[in-house]
Amino acid sequence: MKKINRRKFFRGLIYSLVSLEFGYVFFRLLKLNKPASAEAIYYDAGEVSFFEKGRVYPFGSARFFLYRMEDGGFIALSSRCTHLGCIVQFNASNDRFECPCHASAFEKNGRVITSPATRALDYYPIAFKDDKVLVDTGNPVRRSKFDQSQVMYV
Repeated sequence: MKKINRRKFFRGLIYSLVSLEFGYVFFRLLKLNKPASAEAIYYDAGEVSFFEKGRVYPFGSARFFLYRMEDGGFIALSSRCTHLGCIVQFNASNDRFECPCHASAFEKNGRVITSPATRALDYYPIAFKDDKVLVDTGNPVRRSKFDQSQVMYV
């Protein structure tokens, strides 16, 4: 049986750990190139009765805004600008979303008001269960413009 000294042991350990890390990074990169999963990841935004009509509610940790329209419908908008991906903010005094990077502006339903953005903010599908608003943050929907069919009603 061959003896292993301390130097050979630690060299083998380091090579093994480096190889595992490269393997992990390689497989993560392969996984990122796969098409988006159809698996729903629902975020519980809260009870329907909590949301006042005509108001926008930010959900920073989940990176979306929930807008309850005047007619009672809901739409969940991505907080990423469609121009270069900066995080938009809702400006209550102007009653619109504004991108701090390149000055794109969007209506409360996500429609483009000012360029350089050329398409509406992406939105997330919404479901209702037990009087709760559930936002599917796992499947953002890319869109070119706002359409009434994107609004969900209880």
